[in-house]
Amino acid sequence: MLAPRVSLPLLALLVLLTAELPAQQAPVVIETPTTTFTRLPPQPPAPGGQVPGAPIPGMPGTPGTQMPARDRRPGESERGTAVIRGQVMAADTGTPLRRAQVRAFPQSPGGASAVTQADAQGHFELAQLPAGRYTVSASRTGYVTMQFGQRAANQPGTPIEIADGRVVDKVNFALPRGGAISGRIVDDMGEPVASVQVSVQRYAYRGGTRRLMPAGAEGGNDRTDDLGQFRLYGLPPGEYYVTATLRGMDFVAMNATAAAGPSDGFAPTYFPGTGSLVEARRVTVRAGQDVPNISFALVSARLGRVSGRVTTSAGEPLVGGMLMVAPRGDGQMFMNVRMAGAQIRPDGTFQTGGLAPGQYSIYAQQRDFGNPGGEVGRVEVQVNGDDVSDVFIVTGRGGVIRGRVVSDDGSPLPFKPAQVRMFGQPRDPSEMGFGIRPPIVNDDWTFELTGLTDAVRLSVGLDVPGGGWTARHAWKDNVDLLDTPVDVGANQTIEDVELVLTRKVTELSGFVTDDRNQPVTDAQVVVFPADQERWTFGSRYVRPARPDTNGKYTMRLTPHDGYRAVVVRGLEDGQFSDPEFLTRALEHATAFDLGEGETKTLNLRLVEVR
Repeated sequence: MLAPRVSLPLLALLVLLTAELPAQQAPVVIETPTTTFTRLPPQPPAPGGQVPGAPIPGMPGTPGTQMPARDRRPGESERGTAVIRGQVMAADTGTPLRRAQVRAFPQSPGGASAVTQADAQGHFELAQLPAGRYTVSASRTGYVTMQFGQRAANQPGTPIEIADGRVVDKVNFALPRGGAISGRIVDDMGEPVASVQVSVQRYAYRGGTRRLMPAGAEGGNDRTDDLGQFRLYGLPPGEYYVTATLRGMDFVAMNATAAAGPSDGFAPTYFPGTGSLVEARRVTVRAGQDVPNISFALVSARLGRVSGRVTTSAGEPLVGGMLMVAPRGDGQMFMNVRMAGAQIRPDGTFQTGGLAPGQYSIYAQQRDFGNPGGEVGRVEVQVNGDDVSDVFIVTGRGGVIRGRVVSDDGSPLPFKPAQVRMFGQPRDPSEMGFGIRPPIVNDDWTFELTGLTDAVRLSVGLDVPGGGWTARHAWKDNVDLLDTPVDVGANQTIEDVELVLTRKVTELSGFVTDDRNQPVTDAQVVVFPADQERWTFGSRYVRPARPDTNGKYTMRLTPHDGYRAVVVRGLEDGQFSDPEFLTRALEHATAFDLGEGETKTLNLRLVEVR
């Protein structure tokens, strides 16, 4: 019998998406005759690829595809008077890309994103935009999605700042054709295998560390046909790992009813036919390149089943529970591992389908996610081709953090409690808590965060139009939970946390120039503290900003004495929080302090960080 483990972290995909972004609310759509608006928290579009050559000159465009108009719903942002126009064309031929989709994402809280389509000449218009800073992207099937001003894959674009009543023209896009990888999947006898899930992954920065992540391309996943053939398309230039998994999961379906006992099957396989990431071979894709003949055989393996029983902390069967299984130790971020689930039987027993050899985490949780007293549990299991039986999981109530939301001056908050979004962010980005339930701020401004299992730090986002408020502190016994993770184990409760919101916005802005005193628009400003203890995952003291089309950057920061600022080119998305980069950047950075409510101007010079 395996010893139970009740540290209990379970997977909640909601938490990471953002790891670095607040949890999102359901979008509210606002449609106008030319543009569709969506009320969303600010977020960048998916990374695109490198843009060959200079921007293609544009012409004042006709409106994009018309959308049916309707009245605004209560609470939605007022429509603005600003306009962004441009043209979308193919980078290799200069051909206008009809029906390319163009999106504008606001960079300020409470903004409204907008979307439209290009007309037959590739022209588009995003009208009735509120004043502000926007990231604009364009996409079309078969081409690489890219942001305006983007120079290379996995790098941010250049934001556009626009005032009321202004028209910004020549926001033009030259979309490169996406690359493709094609091939054939066979079994160990060379016969084609249908319905194999084939996908591409690449290394990217998440949580300050370079990790293997899904590529995120439009055609980055495919299933083999009856001939075992697949084709992955729309890929930005880069190096990829091709993976193949039978039935689209990393293991056989959990609801299998086959008799117990080991069986032969196929393990998740990397090109050129290995179950080990260390032995996997990278596939290089250049802009618009079609890479054929990436064919390989699935790795055959002895599959074993895991069976056991789940009980609550009271010793009773976990009635109405759900079981989740996830492979471990494959070098990927935990949140990106595919998982399968199954019902736990009324008597608390369970049995998985066949699992390929490897280390697995098995999670159990009550299905009622809204129940603050819901219990969660986890054990680690090693499968080596034989059945593993008598696995015993004891669940326990996750930890709880309770508190109240207040203003810094004691005045009533001028927005609704539902506009405050928070979650418990784990200390380690690879450990996402499945049991963590997004808290709801009640009408009396109290809140409760439940299902906690390990050290978490509070992360707060405010969906307030205009963005005039921010989270300042989350006090508990003179410890700020916005900065310091607190250990909350099973059956533990932390009471009387005071989440303090303030309208004293602290802001840094300035212009970025090169050694010839010319504006720089294709670099990143990175602000970080000199104190390396604050270089933690999700730290609110480490922030990036991209200069706009005039070389101006603007960013809201947490007050701090001992900041550093540096401007560099060529950073990948997410690399700004990599401790190795920050260590190198220290010797090139400009020092400054920023007090609460202070607005400071700091002009910066582009440097080369080696």
